[in-house]
Amino acid sequence: MIKKIFIIIIIFTVISCGKRSSDREATLGMTLVNRSVDYLLKGKHNMATYSYHRAITKFRDMGNFCNMSRVALILATIDPEGSLSLLEDARVFAILGNCLQEMNIVNYLSKQEYDIKTLESPYKELALYEETKDIKYLKDILKSNNVKDRTKSLVYRMLAEALLDTDPEQSIKYIDKAINIDSKYAWTLNLVKDEKIRLNTFIALGRSTDIVEQKITILEQALESKY
Repeated sequence: MIKKIFIIIIIFTVISCGKRSSDREATLGMTLVNRSVDYLLKGKHNMATYSYHRAITKFRDMGNFCNMSRVALILATIDPEGSLSLLEDARVFAILGNCLQEMNIVNYLSKQEYDIKTLESPYKELALYEETKDIKYLKDILKSNNVKDRTKSLVYRMLAEALLDTDPEQSIKYIDKAINIDSKYAWTLNLVKDEKIRLNTFIALGRSTDIVEQKITILEQALESKY
């Protein structure tokens, strides 16, 4: 009886340690993802790429293809202009892992057929906004308790662009909110986008654009000097 109890204790200890180890590896993987996002938004593309591949490797070693796909999707959402190769990575990983949710997101971001009913937030709200042009869907994203600052920044820019022609004063208020976030984290890549939207609002309002143009030039130079 004592021997059986001892064996059971060993088994449960091994399972518990194995779970803790797995949790630690997953946590490290997500830390690398967040680091990659931060580097990307700071304009440090080489370091962002390095951290991205480390995160992919970490989840690959765990055999977690869905998380590999998710990593690529996060980076693709952050910088849509350079997202083509990332979306292809996400697609391949999702196929290998039979990851239906991730594949649906890939299809949405790739402008292919997708199921809007099963899209998760914030992709669902973004898709609804694209279909209807109703900014209430963008505001719904901001109401979430779990929304990350990088997502808030994106949504504030989208709101600013949506209101540029009809309400440029409100557009400026939204872009100021985006700038507050991006300045806090030194996300230079976003700050360039923010100031370009501010430039358009100033043009719409007939204001002088000299200072905004100088800011854009300085920020773009800062991006070029990063690694």
